[in-house]
Amino acid sequence: MKVLFCSSEAAPYAKTGGLADVSSALPQELRKQGIDCEVVMPLYRSIRESGIPLTHVTDISFLSGQGISSCRVFSCAHTYFIENDTYFSRSGLYSYGGKDFPDNLERFSFYSRACVELLAVMGEVDIVHCNDWQSALIPTYLHAFGIEGVSTLFTIHNLAYQGMFDPSQWPLLLLPREYLRPDRMEYFGSINVMKAGIVFADMVNTVSPSYAQEIQTPEFGSGLDGLLKAVSYKLTGIANGIDSTVWDPATDTLIARPYSLEDPAGKAVCRQDLRKHFSLSPGDHPVFGMIGRLVEQKGIDLVIGIIPELLAAGAQLVILGNGQTVYEHELQAMSAAYPGRLGVHIGFDEGLAHIIEAGSDFFLMPSKFEPCGLNQMISMRYGTIPIVTPVGGLKDTVVALGEGDDPCGLRVNAPSRDALLAAIRRACAIFTREKELFETLQRNAMEKNVDWKISAQEYARLYTKIKHFKERRR
Repeated sequence: MKVLFCSSEAAPYAKTGGLADVSSALPQELRKQGIDCEVVMPLYRSIRESGIPLTHVTDISFLSGQGISSCRVFSCAHTYFIENDTYFSRSGLYSYGGKDFPDNLERFSFYSRACVELLAVMGEVDIVHCNDWQSALIPTYLHAFGIEGVSTLFTIHNLAYQGMFDPSQWPLLLLPREYLRPDRMEYFGSINVMKAGIVFADMVNTVSPSYAQEIQTPEFGSGLDGLLKAVSYKLTGIANGIDSTVWDPATDTLIARPYSLEDPAGKAVCRQDLRKHFSLSPGDHPVFGMIGRLVEQKGIDLVIGIIPELLAAGAQLVILGNGQTVYEHELQAMSAAYPGRLGVHIGFDEGLAHIIEAGSDFFLMPSKFEPCGLNQMISMRYGTIPIVTPVGGLKDTVVALGEGDDPCGLRVNAPSRDALLAAIRRACAIFTREKELFETLQRNAMEKNVDWKISAQEYARLYTKIKHFKERRR
């Protein structure tokens, strides 16, 4: 089996979110299981400036809406890079100064066309695995060009980001005009790129089974629930895993002291180190951590709304992330108002993320929707008890107290201020008065298998199913 894994970002080369982690860890695990899986992504300026060794593979030219377009293709290890300085040699991947690049449709249609041309260079490829809207045009071009020798899987990592553009940009795509129809790529007068991936891919999946069901409803479907329900025969969900070589408290060099299920003493040292980083007061207070984008999807508005009550309950809170300016400013002001009890770092810092995961007692993820989520699984591996809402991957990956055998987290019954506060108060009570239960939750969390092995096996089975389906149809 030979797979070309198409993604606009992949760790460690370029990252804005969980897509980059998946695009690194899943192909690695697939290769361990005997699948020849190569990644292809744009060559951003930051990658070039990082100094990684790049080997020139080939030059590609093709007809596009701009005329004759060309690029150079490089490789490093198992990753191909599409170079075009006009589109990718700039600061940022998708946006600058909080605004999307106005030529994003042109940029990622070019990337998608280059991926299609790369197939001819690579030889026989069984599966092209496309991820999110930035690569959703690949199945569309394969369909438009009548290329049937390769099967396609389109993965939706977050349905909220669909790639919507003004129809005046249609000529950039060099696709037949009949593709701009409501049953294909048109959406209330706009071009919807993600819709193309859903329509033209042989199979579609999301990053958790529950999210695959949720997005077929108006509440979670972001306007595409009708289409997704119509293609439910080819829609499935596979939960993500985490890279257990990067996220392992027993070998983590970024934390104050390693620890494990068999030797948990280092967790207390990491707790002290976390307090030191954020200048928190010493004492036997439960420490709550939160890492992620500061946007309403992640429930940051709910967290900000209960900070005074959380601190009054005797807890401490640390937050790492960036996002909407209004939330960044509110958190900075509250941090100044509650010194020693609330720590805030605006931005992203990989080392600090490890310190928070290792040093916290509880981890907050009160998401209003969550396709899968990675931090709840990272937290479990570090013995940090996740507090999560009953949505998407949070529902699939966390067995909450009172919901089943071997609980490893706490459930926020609904994405609301009162429900979150109730869960936090329950966590504080467990930490201070039910130490045996607290330690049981920690052990259960650390024992839970959250790596990519099982998920990669499911992807391998899905690839085989797609390939056989395509062959029978031909």
